[in-house]
Amino acid sequence: MAAQLWALVWRDLWARLRDRSALVLGLLAPAALIAVFSLTAEGPTQSDLEVGFVSETASVVEAGNETPVALAIREGALSSLEAAGTVAVTDYGDRGALVAAIEDGDIGAGIVVTGNDPATVEVVQDSDAVVSGAILGAVADSSAAAVDGIGRALGAEMILGVESSSPEALQQRFQALTAEGEGAITIADAGDTADGAVGGIDLKTQLAAGMATFFLFFTVQFGVLGLLEEQRQGTLTRLLASPVPAWQILLAKLLVSFIVGVASMACLIAFSAILLGAEWGNLLGVAVLVVAGVLAAVSTITLVVGLAETPEQAGAIQSMLALVFGILGGSFFSLARSGGLASTISVLTPHFWFGEGLVQLSGGQSWTAALGPAGAMLIFAAAVGLPGLLLAGRTVRP
Repeated sequence: MAAQLWALVWRDLWARLRDRSALVLGLLAPAALIAVFSLTAEGPTQSDLEVGFVSETASVVEAGNETPVALAIREGALSSLEAAGTVAVTDYGDRGALVAAIEDGDIGAGIVVTGNDPATVEVVQDSDAVVSGAILGAVADSSAAAVDGIGRALGAEMILGVESSSPEALQQRFQALTAEGEGAITIADAGDTADGAVGGIDLKTQLAAGMATFFLFFTVQFGVLGLLEEQRQGTLTRLLASPVPAWQILLAKLLVSFIVGVASMACLIAFSAILLGAEWGNLLGVAVLVVAGVLAAVSTITLVVGLAETPEQAGAIQSMLALVFGILGGSFFSLARSGGLASTISVLTPHFWFGEGLVQLSGGQSWTAALGPAGAMLIFAAAVGLPGLLLAGRTVRP
């Protein structure tokens, strides 16, 4: 009986391998979109922007020490940005040297700190250095706010009679703040959490996962949908008249959909990882998500085939569901954190849970981190697939 089952599976698989539409929907179209979206989303990269810094201030303590504003900018914000690889800072002796460097094209912009009480912060930039100028403008504003905050705190201490309140104390506060490489500003990835775990996936992986799961709901049609096609062609009647049990015919169609779906997902994952640099996380965990996601997609087409009367009707319904699930589940853009009804409905889609599983696997997490999202997809598969099996089973009744 097993031989009969696998003969049916191979018969349908061979037919799908010769079907160009299956190849296009399962591999070529999603791979092309993944590549285009990934390259488009990258855009021009800006890293290690060349900027300058000048401190023309009088020391408030002793020669060689910087004033609080200069210290906050150079050892705080700029040092953090430099460590993060965003800017490369060159120190200049005076404003003239910095301006000359900008005119020569050595740097795009720079910060000049002059005076002491009060200090003046000037951002000098080339007309084309929009990004560098914007970054340094934000650095100047944030550092000035930090200095002002500590200054106000010291003023409050002075009112309360605390003896340490003095200009020297203000500088010491900033020296303590920037000690051991900890600047007044900390640069961190938006996905980082308090315990250091990464709470998000990179954009390439997000795009690849979105397109792969979106087209998965089209790809699995090339299996179960064959029930209606063979029913119309009359070959299903001949199969039912043969010694092959009716349940094997249905199971063979389900297995074809499952195999085609897994193969499509595996190829797209490998394509995006090898050629585009997508980072999927623990491979075993990704495999668990893929299996659960494909089962959810197969259960959906099974229910559709059970409800539809013709292959065209089933294809139209499945396409509509694939589009709705893709939009709500975040294949194109995330609705999960947008609030409102759409955010609530999105968690009911397998697409959302596949993406959530990848988030859980990010940051080097164990494969077990994918079990929760995979379980949610399996619940969806059971809720949709069980009635689908009962309805689709009527098609193969003798």
